[in-house]
Amino acid sequence: MIDLQMRGTVAKKYPDDINTDYIIPAYLLQESWDKQFFADHAFEYYDPSFKAACRAHKESIVVAGNNFGCGSSREQAVYAVKYNNVVAVVAQSFPDIFYRNALNNGLLPIQISDTSKIDPGDELLIDLEARSLLDVTKGAEYRVLATDAAVEQMKRGGFLGYVRERLRQKLRAPAQ
Repeated sequence: MIDLQMRGTVAKKYPDDINTDYIIPAYLLQESWDKQFFADHAFEYYDPSFKAACRAHKESIVVAGNNFGCGSSREQAVYAVKYNNVVAVVAQSFPDIFYRNALNNGLLPIQISDTSKIDPGDELLIDLEARSLLDVTKGAEYRVLATDAAVEQMKRGGFLGYVRERLRQKLRAPAQ
């Protein structure tokens, strides 16, 4: 289980329709199995300052408009973002496949109705239990739009966190 509250600094802010080709170019997909490899090439043509901005904070947050992660179904796009110290992406909407890939891999896909007033450098507090996002810097509060199942998965650190939890339980259970 992860903390029900997560705090981070907005490292980058993007407009609508950031596609997975911007995040990690297709020609790199077969180059490695190492998740850090994809992080090292994140946004390298679209926004070369991404890595330095996100790695400058221990817990970075990326903010975007609508449709963050559109395009292909490449899971490597999630690795490219997450392994640059990014704990959450806050956007107005996500395509289903990026949302699911983020959930599965423990990158919080936080959806709120309006991201226009959130700026780089703002300190954000995400409260999964209360389903709220507080912009600590500005004092503005937003409602997190998520299903009960998605919130439960986020609490477990994604699908992989859920699997790890189940394996631990099975390994501790007495043999029958």
